[in-house]
Amino acid sequence: MKGNRLDLAADEPRFVSSEIYAKWMKSPLMPGDVLMTSEAPLGELAFIAEECNWVLGQRLFALRPDPKLLDGRFLYYALHHPTVRADIQSRASGTTVQGIRQTELRKVQLPLLPISEQQEVAAVLAGLDDRIDNLRATNATLEAIAQAIFKSWFIDFDPVRAKMEGREPEGMDAETAALFPSEFEESELGLIPRGWREGRLFDLVELKYGKSLRASDRHSGRVPVYGSGGITGWHDEAIVNHPTVIVGRKGSVGTLYWEDRPSFPIDTTFFVSPKAVPLTFCYYTMIGLGLDQLNTDAAVPGMNRDNAYRQPIIIPTSDVLGAWGAMTGVLREKIRLLDDEMGVLTELRDALLPRLISGNLRIDTSYGATEIAQC
Repeated sequence: MKGNRLDLAADEPRFVSSEIYAKWMKSPLMPGDVLMTSEAPLGELAFIAEECNWVLGQRLFALRPDPKLLDGRFLYYALHHPTVRADIQSRASGTTVQGIRQTELRKVQLPLLPISEQQEVAAVLAGLDDRIDNLRATNATLEAIAQAIFKSWFIDFDPVRAKMEGREPEGMDAETAALFPSEFEESELGLIPRGWREGRLFDLVELKYGKSLRASDRHSGRVPVYGSGGITGWHDEAIVNHPTVIVGRKGSVGTLYWEDRPSFPIDTTFFVSPKAVPLTFCYYTMIGLGLDQLNTDAAVPGMNRDNAYRQPIIIPTSDVLGAWGAMTGVLREKIRLLDDEMGVLTELRDALLPRLISGNLRIDTSYGATEIAQC
């Protein structure tokens, strides 16, 4: 559970026997239940929309509303309300790790509208979330397409193999196909397309150090602040004003984040400056290098920049790189536009949520909830 979403692909699934399931889950999860983390971190939420035979692990509550009083999806959104979040935090205990006991959670105060209004409010907010999820899924598909094409062109060398066999390479026009050779040659890295060359990551990128920025020195703004674990906050000033790739240097070694917006990578990261090659080629090349295995520090995981620079790579001709950059530039622009739309919808949802949940903003029932959400 992260970002108030359940992502079953984020970790290796673990399983129990039917006997243990029956013993642990005497009350199985049902549609309308809400899951909430009790600590590490406290208050992550997920809504159960359909039947599932899952076993709850440690540090998880399952909340089941009384259907006569409380709609399950409304409960999910009510638990996002700033006042409710503050109530939860005020009842938490622990110094190193904040957590909440069941006895304290039961005391948390919730806003309560008539059940019909709860359902209307939940439908509007769910409509926005559904649209955000659809956009996220579309971006995941576009990202998968880009990675598949990279693998085909630069790892499996499918266009070269096709031409060797007298076939037209699939998925490209004749002009692009003509850029690929029709034979291989020997290299220290094995067989590579003729005219391409072996190199090192240093030939593609400069890894620049991020800058220190303490949380107390940050000013409210729209510039994402990146640590090795991703976005850690926001600021009003950027040190990178163009698309880049942020690389985890300390802590989460070798993590990679594509960022289109102006950004502020902090000193636990590097950020990528490409050397006359498309940034997309640098990004997908680095994904395949296993940079997360380059930890050189025992106490705090860390990556030495020179070790990263020494990683062997295969460098295509400039014509092939140009064709790749033009094609993936279109994909990345589409992803950026969808990211922007997700940001707008997320801000709209977050602005509407407290007003709708508290009843300060009413829904005109002459419109359907779906139509309101789409507007």
